[in-house]
Amino acid sequence: MALLGLIGTLALVLPLTQVLRFQVEALIEDRSERARLDPLADAVAVQRGLIGHDEVATRVLQGRTALEAERRFRQAEVDYHLFTLQVSLQAGAWHPAWREAKAMQADWKLLAGHIANGRIDAEASRRGHRLLQEQAVQVMDFVHALLVVPVGRADSADWQARIDARRSELDGRIARAESTLALLGLVSLASLALLVGAAALLRAQRRGAAAARAAQPAANGTRRSPGRRLGDRPARATPAELTTASLDSARRALEDERT
Repeated sequence: MALLGLIGTLALVLPLTQVLRFQVEALIEDRSERARLDPLADAVAVQRGLIGHDEVATRVLQGRTALEAERRFRQAEVDYHLFTLQVSLQAGAWHPAWREAKAMQADWKLLAGHIANGRIDAEASRRGHRLLQEQAVQVMDFVHALLVVPVGRADSADWQARIDARRSELDGRIARAESTLALLGLVSLASLALLVGAAALLRAQRRGAAAARAAQPAANGTRRSPGRRLGDRPARATPAELTTASLDSARRALEDERT
């Protein structure tokens, strides 16, 4: 029975380990893709920030200085999105995209400084913003090439909506996979406990059978069969023992005659 229990437990544990392995691999893949979507969304935010700053900066350089406060606010937004983009790219170790983002950040600081000091005109500002937007698209392309499921072209109107939808889908899959793994972990622990118990019972049964086999020859040695075994026959007397016994008998006979 213990052997059957052990076989049954193994039949349960082996497929369970395969399911666990597949679930872990799928979870790792989903988490990796989810991490790639963060810098992609950050790059989109940088591009949109550049577009907003371009519009306000153009008006300021055309003489509408009352919008300078709004331009500075838009500049701070671009600074923030560039910073978060750098952080997310460094966390994922995407070196080509990180180098492009670093160059874009340097170009942006130079352009923003020229605009703030009035060193360039509106047309030069627009050209500078377009170049920065192209750099943002280049960063997106580097990251997008690593996605398992593409989310469309960077110039598509629903680009951000596709990214958000994919992030929501991956978040749901990751949450379900984590719950499944937690449940499978509990089942695995229970199966392992059954396996250890079955193995211990099988060892105990084997030790009991071995002890019974060891005790059986001793019990057989106490039985007597109609014919004696060689081990039960008396040993033959040696010639010296026979001579001594004869002399003892003769001496006792003489002593009896004297009395």
